[in-house]
Amino acid sequence: MMNLFKVIAVVLLLSTAGCASLSREDCLYGDWNGLGIKDGREGEEASRFIKHQEACRQYGVSPDKQRYLAGREQGLQDYCQLENAIETGLRGLRYQSVCPSAIHNTFQRYNDTAYQVYQRREELKSMDSSIVSKESSLQDKKLTDKNRRAIRDEIRNMDIKRQQLRDDLYSAERQLDRLMDDARKYHW
Repeated sequence: MMNLFKVIAVVLLLSTAGCASLSREDCLYGDWNGLGIKDGREGEEASRFIKHQEACRQYGVSPDKQRYLAGREQGLQDYCQLENAIETGLRGLRYQSVCPSAIHNTFQRYNDTAYQVYQRREELKSMDSSIVSKESSLQDKKLTDKNRRAIRDEIRNMDIKRQQLRDDLYSAERQLDRLMDDARKYHW
């Protein structure tokens, strides 16, 4: 019974350590302004500070909220650029509504459009992988003719879906190209 408690304690310790937003060294060093700048440049919400606060509490450190928020605002100036809306969307990162109202809607639209391109690319990769897997399963010498026909039918259906995904990707990329052209004309 005592061993069970030890195992549970270790698991809880490891699980909370894995969720911490900051290491012990980060908390003790306490570059709250620099951390705020970093989080701002990554488009993190202000609530990220609470996670840092919780992480540092276990080390007896209380983060400087004012310095963190000032740094975050500075970092957001770098983040809230339209080219960044596109770049982050293409990396699969969603906008967290952190930019000033003057740019918010445009940033959201650019990020959403780029994210759609990201999603279509990922779906296409997944479909390609599934097709390759199905095709390789045809090499199994134990398959009956009926099973082979069924697998070939699945592959044909997947090919049709893949073509639709390609069309969707092409459409999303064209939409993104138009936004980028507009952004170059008026914003960049």
